[in-house]
Amino acid sequence: MFEGTTLIDWIVAVFLGDSRTAGFQQGPGYMPPRHYPFVNMLESSLRVKLHELGFERDIAVVNQGIDGDSTGGMLERFSRNVEPEKPDVVIIWGGINDLSSRRTPEDTLPNIVELVERSKAIGAVPVVLNVTPVAGVHFNDTVRELNNLTKDFCESSDTTYVDLYTELVDEDGKLADLYSNDGVHLSDAGYKKIILPIFQCLIKIISSL
Repeated sequence: MFEGTTLIDWIVAVFLGDSRTAGFQQGPGYMPPRHYPFVNMLESSLRVKLHELGFERDIAVVNQGIDGDSTGGMLERFSRNVEPEKPDVVIIWGGINDLSSRRTPEDTLPNIVELVERSKAIGAVPVVLNVTPVAGVHFNDTVRELNNLTKDFCESSDTTYVDLYTELVDEDGKLADLYSNDGVHLSDAGYKKIILPIFQCLIKIISSL
């Protein structure tokens, strides 16, 4: 990644999460699943904007999303998937698989807290993206509960929190059909919808580094 230059010339952001972070999309009909390159698109947009702002440092955005991962799994692999990248920013996006495996919001939050603390401990700025809605309205009650707990923690710990749930939920309280092909994972339109708030957040953080 850094061939031909020194590490100090780069701003490094690492996404750590599950299948939504990885860009997983269920193919229509019998088509195989694929992974939407939203992190690559975000990296390109950030690079252009930083150049416009006169930044001399380049940016690398690393995707460490793994399909099916939980916040516990994210914690377990933090030392090998995040720390070696020496990131300036760590974007934490997980929790849905904890909830779908019947782990409560109260039991899930401590892992998110520890991910934030470990990010700060290595000198990175943590950013927490909240859990996005699904097609099941009742399950979204649990999603909102975790999001509220996470938001309260972020506000009390001066941690950046980005609300993606509101971007994607429809008037009936579920994941809008336009933004998903399977009621859980995001469609192309879904990823395009969330890129802007993440982009705006990262530009603000990077500008202050």
